[in-house]
Amino acid sequence: MSDKLANFLTQLSTDNDLFNAYDNDRVGTMKAQGLSDEHIDLVVNNKYSEIQDLLGANYKVSTHHIIRAYKK
Repeated sequence: MSDKLANFLTQLSTDNDLFNAYDNDRVGTMKAQGLSDEHIDLVVNNKYSEIQDLLGANYKVSTHHIIRAYKK
């Protein structure tokens, strides 16, 4: 299992600042978080089954989009 990848992906779903940075610059954000080029490639190229294999049975990769609402 890749702890850095698992930590990044789980934090991405709960940390708005990280999500916004990722939304603006996916590769730069992943590099800043210390992900390897191999892991960045998996995420950028949507290799979900390979990511799932790396994370193991304790994690579930979700590929749906998050709906967000912001109060004006």
